[in-house]
Amino acid sequence: MPPKGTNLEQTKAHNLRLVLSEILSNDEISRADIAKRTGLTRQTISNLVEKLLDASMLVEGKYKKGGAGKPSRILQISSAAAFSIGIRIDLNKIALSLIDLSGNLIHSTQISATYTTDEDVIRLIEPLCLDVLRETNTDIRRVLGIGIIMAEKDDRNHRHAISDVTTDPKNIAELLYKELDIPTFLETAAAAAALAEFLQGSARNFRNFIYLFIGPDLSAGLMVDGKIYGGRSARAGSIGHLVVNINGPICACGNPGCLNGYISLESMVSHLQKLNKKPGNPYDVFTDIQPNDQKVVSWLEQQAEYFRIGINSLENLYDPETIILGGDCPDWFLETVIRVSRPFMRSISEKGDRDLPRVIKSPHADQMVQKGAATLPIHAALGEENAAYKSQAQFGASFNRLSELLGHYINEK
Repeated sequence: MPPKGTNLEQTKAHNLRLVLSEILSNDEISRADIAKRTGLTRQTISNLVEKLLDASMLVEGKYKKGGAGKPSRILQISSAAAFSIGIRIDLNKIALSLIDLSGNLIHSTQISATYTTDEDVIRLIEPLCLDVLRETNTDIRRVLGIGIIMAEKDDRNHRHAISDVTTDPKNIAELLYKELDIPTFLETAAAAAALAEFLQGSARNFRNFIYLFIGPDLSAGLMVDGKIYGGRSARAGSIGHLVVNINGPICACGNPGCLNGYISLESMVSHLQKLNKKPGNPYDVFTDIQPNDQKVVSWLEQQAEYFRIGINSLENLYDPETIILGGDCPDWFLETVIRVSRPFMRSISEKGDRDLPRVIKSPHADQMVQKGAATLPIHAALGEENAAYKSQAQFGASFNRLSELLGHYINEK
């Protein structure tokens, strides 16, 4: 059910954001469509749309086909309305992207990087941010925020981590906010990818789903009733530390037989190295691997039973509409994981009517984390002031940033 608006004057800011959200999440939507979906009167919607047009946040598109009466103009987000930056910091590289409010990619860049301290990272990413704004002629005042994806130190790949790296992702996010005065957000790769799928990807019509992310370790982004669930310490979804074999190898966390030891890029690297194949490390393992490599396929077939246990646990705990499989992996790898894992174990996901398969592949898995990082500030900006998106680390308020853009259109009587 779409969110409801209110016709009270004091909630104008909420209603303006509501109109923007409806246009972002629905194709070919008109004023009448928004009124129907939100419960606001047509006159109220018309007034709000005019204010957003005046604020250069919206543009009118073509006339909508069909329907009775006077044709309606389709509303679209202006390509110059607002922007967001996404940064992913890995052990050996940094990727940055600039997107507009609709999620369209404006610019992207990637550099090789080595660092040991928080200050090293800031010296790398601050000029990257300023360079992309200058090169694209983007007004910094229209940047709603910066989303950062960087694993916590104790979540990073232990065998390939550099021993003298002492960075703290939360501190990096705070330092960048202080340097640029742009709201910053820190999130996990899996949660960011889930958010991107929810707002601008294949899960726009879902409310409860799981994004299962295969990276150096295995993690899950949990979308519960349209919101990312982070848990007590914002680390919910650490499915890679589910014990699936009490007699299995000792995990970096200290427990035996964690799922990470069977289905993760780290475990695949270990397997290939035993076969005298040298793929490097989990961050570039597919560089020299051809599609459908038989050694990889055979390894996945051996791990399938453990992956089924993970799927069964997620389904029985969360009863999702579906599980979307993505990660730092090519399409053929993700497709193979699903194929060799069928049939899945029985779970509550078999109950009732199903419109979707239990596990599906992300249509654009290679884009979702980077896009999700940039989506974090947009999601926060369109939320409610006291109930906006809360990440594991958030500095500054994208909500206020958008309010400044809308200016007197929110406050006028």
